Amino acid sequence: MIEKLIPEHIDPFRYAEQSLQLEGVVKLTDMPRLSANLFATDDKVAVHLQFGVDEQGINFIKGRLNAKLILQCQRCMEPYIYEIMPNFALGLVSTVDEANALPELYEPALAKEGSLALRELIEDEIILNLPIIPRHELEGCKVKLSMPDLNGVNGKQVEKSNPFHVLSTLKEKGKDK
Repeated sequence: MIEKLIPEHIDPFRYAEQSLQLEGVVKLTDMPRLSANLFATDDKVAVHLQFGVDEQGINFIKGRLNAKLILQCQRCMEPYIYEIMPNFALGLVSTVDEANALPELYEPALAKEGSLALRELIEDEIILNLPIIPRHELEGCKVKLSMPDLNGVNGKQVEKSNPFHVLSTLKEKGKDK
């Protein structure tokens, strides 16, 4: 099956007026900012976009992305598969004032001169959904961290010294005078 590639630039207002849908893929190699964060870039992102105009007259894009990204685990430095399936709702705007007036439901998508860089927008949405520190779950990671024994050494309670003990001795010396 031949996969349809998402266009690089579109007129989002025309798409919204006609309530068009776009389905296709974007290659990870076409996203240079995202590729810098990936362990491997030989995959694609499946994209579904719905354009329209809501009851308030706001042009919008509602989208869903689906990708399996191969990141590098920051604990063991091995490949880490991160499945991403974010949904988003964007309000199409031409100016910063329009962006500030959008309801909370929408994040702004700035269309410059009636054109929207669709691949960059998709790349931004993926980057926003990346984990801050990619890493496997503790059980699945090759690096095993030793957890401190909360019961003391070999199950025996260890008496901890009080760091404020010195203060109590000074207080007692003050009473002796």
